Amino acid sequence: MPPNYLHIWPRGNFMMIALPNQDCSWTVTLFMPFSNFKSIDSENKLLEFFDKYFPDAVPLIGEKKLIEDFFTGSPSPLITIKCRPYHVSNKALIIGDASHAVVPFYGQGMNAGFEDCTILDQLFQKHNDSLAEILSDFSNMRWKDAFAVCDLAMYNYIEMRDLVTRPSYRLRKAVDDMIFWLLPDIWVPLYNSVTFSTMPYSQCVKNRQWQNKVLALILLICGFFIFILYCMFRR
Repeated sequence: MPPNYLHIWPRGNFMMIALPNQDCSWTVTLFMPFSNFKSIDSENKLLEFFDKYFPDAVPLIGEKKLIEDFFTGSPSPLITIKCRPYHVSNKALIIGDASHAVVPFYGQGMNAGFEDCTILDQLFQKHNDSLAEILSDFSNMRWKDAFAVCDLAMYNYIEMRDLVTRPSYRLRKAVDDMIFWLLPDIWVPLYNSVTFSTMPYSQCVKNRQWQNKVLALILLICGFFIFILYCMFRR
């Protein structure tokens, strides 16, 4: 497969991905419900499953390697943590994965942890090292963005496993990219705002909601004009 790319096999309610390694090998992961894993309890069922859903991957992995790796390991759950507050008086504070662990599909877990550190450092300067004020302020101001990044990461899983195969998604992405190219300071697509900006995660969500309303209005207007043109030509 072409190196330096994330490869995705979307299959509705589950998917397989291949992440490139520096030595040109691949880390391949299958994400799907536990019930699906439990139903694959023999080598024949495994090969039948892959021949049905990932036939192009079998010769790339190799049947022997596929069987060995699949039955050597066991599926593990993905964990999301949403909690608040993050502090206890002026005694303790949890940050990073301890307070907002996320599923890996947006690649933002470490970034969110570093952002915690940045905000905490700013609060130390703002409150002149007063721990009671710092920790309380951190809990009050951080939870919305922490909750948002958890939701965004889960949404991206749905997008990767399912939505990317839909024509409506591809149309939306093309429109997003075109408007972003025309108005980069006004219109920033969701993925760009999350991954390539310092926009707060909660604001990224609000930005997307605003864009959805604008696009819905544009589609409504376009549909109205198409209907008018249809009526005119029909006469």
